[in-house]
Amino acid sequence: MSEIFNLNWNRERVRAGMRWFGPEDVVSIRNIQQTPGVTNIITALHHIPAGEIWTEAEVAKRKIEVEFKPCSNAPTDLEGMKLFQWHKINNERTGLVWDTAESLVFTEDIKNGSPDREEHIQKYKQSLRNLGRLGVINVVGNFMLVADWTRTSITTLPDGSKTLKYTHAAFAAFDIFLLKRHDTVQEYIDDNSFSAAEIEEAQLYWDKYLDNNTEHQQSLINMITAGLPGAQEGFTLADFRSAVAKYEDMSLEVLQEHITYFLNAVVPVAQTAGVRLCCHADDPAFSPFLGTPRAVGGSAGYKFLLDHGCGVNMCIGSLMANESNRDITAVIREIAEYGQIKGMSMEDVFPHIHLRPIETDGKNFREGHHAEHREELAKVVHTLVDLGWQGVFRPDHAPQSDHGFGRPGYDVIGRGYGAQLLLGLFEMAEIVKTTRFRVVEAAIKASDGDMALKEEALEAARKAEVDKIGRKIAFIKVPFIFGK
Repeated sequence: MSEIFNLNWNRERVRAGMRWFGPEDVVSIRNIQQTPGVTNIITALHHIPAGEIWTEAEVAKRKIEVEFKPCSNAPTDLEGMKLFQWHKINNERTGLVWDTAESLVFTEDIKNGSPDREEHIQKYKQSLRNLGRLGVINVVGNFMLVADWTRTSITTLPDGSKTLKYTHAAFAAFDIFLLKRHDTVQEYIDDNSFSAAEIEEAQLYWDKYLDNNTEHQQSLINMITAGLPGAQEGFTLADFRSAVAKYEDMSLEVLQEHITYFLNAVVPVAQTAGVRLCCHADDPAFSPFLGTPRAVGGSAGYKFLLDHGCGVNMCIGSLMANESNRDITAVIREIAEYGQIKGMSMEDVFPHIHLRPIETDGKNFREGHHAEHREELAKVVHTLVDLGWQGVFRPDHAPQSDHGFGRPGYDVIGRGYGAQLLLGLFEMAEIVKTTRFRVVEAAIKASDGDMALKEEALEAARKAEVDKIGRKIAFIKVPFIFGK
C-alpha cells in the first residue's frame, strides 16, 4: 500500500466506503483493502439482537477487525478502549477505517410506540455513547415498518450478471394471495394498497408464475422476507402477518409522533457523543406499503426529520423508484437548502450517501451497473460537489458478474467498479467547479476588474451550469421487461 494512500485516505474530501457484514461475510476486509480508492468500511454489529446495547468491548472489537491486520500476540486481558489503544500503538493498519455504522436499528417497538420502547431508547443512547467514544461518528437507521427493504427476485441482465429486481405485480400477488393480509380484494383497494388495475396485474402474475407452483411461491416469500430485520433467523408468513398487524390502522401522523418521541430522546445524546444520526429512505419509496404508512419517501419526509435533528442517509436508488422523485437532483437541492436554512453543514445534512442507479418504468425497477448509468450518476455527483458536500459515500447495490462474489447486491467486484467510477466523477466535478470560478474571475477582469459583481457573476454561472447539465443528462427511464 502506497505512502501517498496512507497519507491521503482521511483528508478532508469525499471518501469511498464499502458495506461489510462482519467476519462471516464472504467478502473479507482484505478483499476490500485491495479495492483501490476505498478507504471506509460501513458495517454493523449484526450478531447483536436489535434493541440490545452495542457494548464498548464489541465496538472496539469491530474497530480492530476493520482497521488493523490480524495480530497473534495481542493481549487477551484488555477490553474496549484499552485494547483498541494497544493496537494503535503496536499493530499494523489496514488503511481502512470504520466511522459509519449501518444500521443501529430503530426497533419495531420504537416505531410502533410500544411500552417497551423506553428500554430500547435507553439502550440506544448507550450504544451511541460507545460508538462515539471509539470514533464511529455516523450512525444510520430507518423508519420503514416491518421490512427494511423489498425486492421480488434476482434477475439476469443481458450481459449475464445477476441483479436485484422489484416487480410490482409480484409484490401485489404476494400480499394478496400468499400473505393474505385482507379477506377480500376490495379491502386492498380501500386501504390504498393497490388500484383495481394493479390487482388485475397481480392476478395475471399469480396465474402465470405462482399458482400451483410451490417452488416459485417459496422463492418469492424468501426474497421478500429477506428484507426483515433478523431475517437470518427465519420468518414464516405467520410471523410476517403478525408483524404487519402491529401497525393496523396506524396513520402517518401517529407514526411521526413515535418518530418525534424517539428523536427528541436520542438526538441530544448523539450530539454530545459526537455522532451524526441519519435515516435511510424508504426502500422502495412507495406509500402505503403492506397497508402501513411510510414517513421518508421524499423531500417532505426528510424535512420533517431535519426539524428534529436527524440527518439524511440519501439513497438515490430508493427514492428514484418513486415517480415523484424523478428529478433526484432537485430533491437533493431542496433538502440541502432546507438544512442550510436551519444552520446545518452539508455533512450534517448528508452524513452518509448511497449511490446506485436503477432502471425503472416508474413502478417496477431493477438495479444496474454503475458504469452503464454514469450520466445520471454524474448529474448527482455534480450536484453534491456544487453544494460543497464532503463525506462518505458507498457504491450501493451492484450486479454480480461471473467472476464476482458476495451477497445479492453486494458483489465485491461490482461495487469495486462502482467505487472507481464514482471517485473519478467526484474528481472531475471538483475540477469543473474550480474551472467555473476561474472563468468568472477572467470575465470580471476583462470588464475592468469590477469585483463588486463577483458574487452575482458566480451565482449566474452556477445556475447556468446546473440548468445545462439538467437538460443534457436525462433521467433514466426504460421500458421494463418482466421475464420470469
